[in-house]
Amino acid sequence: MSGWVRRHATVVASAAAVLLLVAWVVGCVAVFAAHLGVSNLVLWPADASFIVCGWVLAVRRPANAVGWLLLITALGMTLLLPGTALSAWMLRDDVEVGRWTGSLSTSAFVFLVGGLALLLPLVFPDGRLPSVRRRWRVVLVADVLYMVLASANLFDASSVDLPGGIKSRNPFALPHEKTVIGILISLCVPCLLTGFVGSFSALVLRWRSAGEAQRAQMKWVVLALLMAPWPFILHDTWSAGSNVAMTIVLPLVPVAIVVSVLRYRLYEIDRVLSRTVAYLLVTGLLIGVYVGAVAVTDHVLGFSSSVAVAASTLAAAALFRPLLRRVQGSIDRRFNRERYDAARTVEAFAVRLRDEVDADLVRTDLLAVAATAMQPATMSLWVPS
Repeated sequence: MSGWVRRHATVVASAAAVLLLVAWVVGCVAVFAAHLGVSNLVLWPADASFIVCGWVLAVRRPANAVGWLLLITALGMTLLLPGTALSAWMLRDDVEVGRWTGSLSTSAFVFLVGGLALLLPLVFPDGRLPSVRRRWRVVLVADVLYMVLASANLFDASSVDLPGGIKSRNPFALPHEKTVIGILISLCVPCLLTGFVGSFSALVLRWRSAGEAQRAQMKWVVLALLMAPWPFILHDTWSAGSNVAMTIVLPLVPVAIVVSVLRYRLYEIDRVLSRTVAYLLVTGLLIGVYVGAVAVTDHVLGFSSSVAVAASTLAAAALFRPLLRRVQGSIDRRFNRERYDAARTVEAFAVRLRDEVDADLVRTDLLAVAATAMQPATMSLWVPS
């Protein structure tokens, strides 16, 4: 990063964030003015989250490329979402500028892939390449080259699809250069494959050589990525729930990146991760129990549908606590062993404390338990006389 950007990082990042937020607000107005429907706003909270989180990291850690990549990703999302909404609004009044902005907006997906899926894993979490070896520079060049070559798609399509079912003519189309554009687009495939394989190989190598702090940073992002697929899983079975989940879950990805890079409450991740996995497993099991109970009581036992639903709800509610306790204990034993052992040590001490009357033995036992469970650097115990 150049010295000028380092010195003026706050101004540059703030100006970029303000411009993106203004475009975001204008896009929201365009959605309602063009009567595109609230369903078109599902991904907009994620866009705002990328803008704000990118600004926070770029200001707090200007030397870390992760914040700037979040802003690049926010630029792609802002072009794609508010840009296409604004274009649809203008084209309803047959404003020619809407064709130009619509074509530019639909090509913004290249910034999303390049900024988030390719470049970000390559430099996360310290903002630098894994090492100075030439192979990582090759991956970086492949990522950037993909973004450049994929931009040729802007000149290929003769028309573009905008929100609201609007189809617009692409003013950038070059019908006489189809062969050249096709060659450039075909060259994107090896660059994309090189970028994906190299970037995620970098993550694997970082994990293998990482210390405790860096692994905790990666776990925060893994936690957010575990939540991200659920809206898409629910899409075919529960469309409304999928939209709500997408509005809530997708903005958590940049938030997790900010938490990991700034190391805010970094070491609480093991507990958060184990609780998240436990609740996801219990939710899946209870849904299975609920559906199975409804089927049995309704179709096998012959009860009415309202009675079947009520009985299934009561069964799921009764199973929640014991099932959560068993699943949480099983996860802690396998994936969070230190916390599990510490809890068992404290429970055993509480049992011994009820029958112990010697103050010296209690003091010695307390110090031993604290050393085993918490592993502090130093300990001292003050006992009033």
